Amino acid sequence: MILRSVVERIKSGEMEEDEFWFVALEFAEVVVERARGMFKTKETCDDYIIEYYIVEIMRFFFGFSSILFYVFLRDHRELKDFLNLKGA
Repeated sequence: MILRSVVERIKSGEMEEDEFWFVALEFAEVVVERARGMFKTKETCDDYIIEYYIVEIMRFFFGFSSILFYVFLRDHRELKDFLNLKGA
């Protein structure tokens, strides 16, 4: 859960890098949890559809193009581990 003080710092535009990563990882955790729960109930849904959804949401969050997002993931192991992407 994101602390109220962090939310206030986000609103003010004064966010430290560690606070940003806390928010990003919390968001990633929610995206992965919801995507896997939402799509796994469908009989015809393959993992690549779930991973596509996760990548697109996180790519939008960070504001990267597709190719830059995968380069970014290569450098940020913690985020990659959080996302648990098989194809990345």
